[in-house]
Amino acid sequence: MLNKQTAINLIAQMISSFVNLGIGFLLTPFIVNNIGVESYGFVGLANNFISYAQILTVALNSMAGRFITISLYQNNSEDTNKYFTSVFYANVVMSVGLTVPLVFILIFLDHFLDIPEMIVIDVTILFGIFFANFLINIISSVFGISTFAKNRLDLASWRNISSDLVRVITLVTTFSLFIPKLSYIGVATLLSTLVAVTLNIIFTKKLLPNIKINRRYFELMKIKEILSSGIWNSITQLSQVLSKGLNLLISNIYIGATSMGVLSVAQTVPQVILSLFAVLSNVFAPQLTISYAKQDKEGMQNQLLSSIKILGIFSSIPMAILFAYGEDFYSLWVPNQDAGLLQILSIIICAGFTFALPLEGIWNIFTAVNKVKQTSLFLLSNSVLNIIVVLLVLPFVHDSMTKLLIIVGVEAAISIIRSLTFLPIYGAQCINIKLTAFYPAIFKHALSLIIVTLLSVLVRNYLTIDSWFTLILAAFATVIIAVIINVITVLDKNDRENIVALVKKRGR
Repeated sequence: MLNKQTAINLIAQMISSFVNLGIGFLLTPFIVNNIGVESYGFVGLANNFISYAQILTVALNSMAGRFITISLYQNNSEDTNKYFTSVFYANVVMSVGLTVPLVFILIFLDHFLDIPEMIVIDVTILFGIFFANFLINIISSVFGISTFAKNRLDLASWRNISSDLVRVITLVTTFSLFIPKLSYIGVATLLSTLVAVTLNIIFTKKLLPNIKINRRYFELMKIKEILSSGIWNSITQLSQVLSKGLNLLISNIYIGATSMGVLSVAQTVPQVILSLFAVLSNVFAPQLTISYAKQDKEGMQNQLLSSIKILGIFSSIPMAILFAYGEDFYSLWVPNQDAGLLQILSIIICAGFTFALPLEGIWNIFTAVNKVKQTSLFLLSNSVLNIIVVLLVLPFVHDSMTKLLIIVGVEAAISIIRSLTFLPIYGAQCINIKLTAFYPAIFKHALSLIIVTLLSVLVRNYLTIDSWFTLILAAFATVIIAVIINVITVLDKNDRENIVALVKKRGR
């Protein structure tokens, strides 16, 4: 199902993701307990402001890797250097241009947001550091392409682990030695970024030794060529901001800072799950792009179908654990919060993942074949519909909990519709296969999730979960159940026979 390098990349990305997952689960209650849930909401909001600014930069940087990779595998070193150099200088210009509006936002931040008076300065410093971190990421982003272009995402995984460890060490140290402040989160993030940038430059010199940044390689036509495709990814980014990134802002404006903090905590687990599968699906992106550069259409189809099977095997595990043990988890993780409300919000947010997670790899094909226009326009229409419905309904609702349920519920409903219509149909069309080709995988996963969740609920009824040990024991039982069910429902007969043959071969 996988070639050797893709398998290595997958394992490395899983290790990196689980390290990040572990750090996030340990740090979130640590931070909340030290600064409070109300203050913690501004961390998520600061990240959302960054996502707003990324709308302007993603047009260039989202497609740069594709063009550099294709020119590299077509042995056109001149074009490779032109793309690389042109993107670098364009990013420098963009970062300079964005500095003015970002400074303006900082100066008037307390006029835009509902910020408790006692933390206005701390929140402003946090946003300032996050903005500086964002500008550094823009300037250095082209150096992160090397691991993608050479299909060495394992190196990118070790880079992520290293930067994550720097972040957690900095946070724990500052929170332990000094009075906890929001700004320390910004400092930790900035230091971790500097580590990642340094490693990216080292990897670029190692993997792409012939790449040179030289002004003579700069060409406006190369920027225009990339932007002509990447502009649609900016629209996709805008869609994500409208459907997800505005949730906290709307909560802050229509409900208040405390409810925004609750929603920020509730979004953490779903965002981790979605990020995990986005990372795993990206493992297949380099090989898909390389196969496209070599005009290997059959290889692309096989790689995409493999990604759907592999993601389908794993996708029911985290959601079944959340659905069955979510309240127990939140009671242990953030004991001072309403665990029942957090579980309800998280389950609604994750409802849209039921059909989407196995198909995460399809998003890579749109970039590889340079067909992002239709995807972007469809996502934008989804997001506009989402925001219109929410803003029309909220003024007529007075209960804070109901407002939160509306904010997350509308987004989940639209996500389900998208996963059952546009994504599988247009994805199949892009690689010229039967339009219904992906529906068996979708419904197999949904069936698997239902079965695994029901069996996990039975486990919960027979096991008293009152500690991390018993929760981990219950989660382990779900993992075992999920593996058995998924082998039966997700894999076909040939896949099972191949696994049995591989096990017998290893046993000799």
